[in-house]
Amino acid sequence: MEKHIGETMKNSFIEVLKGTREVATGIVDMVSAATVKALKDAQDVQAAAGSFVADAMSIMIKAAGEIGTDITTVTKNAMVGVIKGAHEVGSVTTDVIRHTVQGAVKGTAEIGGDIASVAKSALVGAIKGTRDIAVSSEDAASEAARSLIRAVSEVGSDIGIAAQNAVKGAIGGVAEASGRMAAVIKDTSKGLILGASEAGEDAATVAKKTIVGTIEAAKEIGVSAEEAASAAAKGAVEAAEIIGGETGSAIHKAVTGTISGIKIIVKEPFKKEK
Repeated sequence: MEKHIGETMKNSFIEVLKGTREVATGIVDMVSAATVKALKDAQDVQAAAGSFVADAMSIMIKAAGEIGTDITTVTKNAMVGVIKGAHEVGSVTTDVIRHTVQGAVKGTAEIGGDIASVAKSALVGAIKGTRDIAVSSEDAASEAARSLIRAVSEVGSDIGIAAQNAVKGAIGGVAEASGRMAAVIKDTSKGLILGASEAGEDAATVAKKTIVGTIEAAKEIGVSAEEAASAAAKGAVEAAEIIGGETGSAIHKAVTGTISGIKIIVKEPFKKEK
């Protein structure tokens, strides 16, 4: 991103955060407009989208940190704004989601912010942002989760806690967007575990933390913890089959038995879901 564009965005963003209007709406509108302008001016929209959204998210997180604004609110609504703006100019791809999540993690790490909380907000934003576009909630959650874990690994933060919070965000996001709960849980779980494996991290630990987060989130929103845990375990098993070898076996073992008081059974959960 060119320096003057970054400075303009930062200043506009700070004005929104300091303004009297409803902050969440202000963030979405401002980020969407800035994304539209930047991408319309680009010769290659798809190529520009990746670098722009990553830089934009990092700038906004750091700007929020400078003035003491809650970065979780910023992350969630900026994610929605980026996706909305990219959709207005062209098609939103999983690349856009990936780069946006990576920018959020990078910016948070640079200001010493709470990456676990940002992980949760990023998943909520990814799902809410894609609610009315061609990218499904499942694809958005899976790509956001996979990218998130890789980014968290790169900045040296705790991937287990990030995974636990990320799946909570996915469940909260799909609940708000009235999406397909089981499919989103399964694909988020799968994405988190594959991302951990790709980053050379302990995928089995991520698998177990994902189940724990799923159970906690299910209880918070009042859905069946058993069914939610089953969906997460199914995603873990699918990831284990792709990864294979000793790691795959360790993932299988990690999601077997009783976790957080819930007996884990891998089956087709939420059968009434359409």
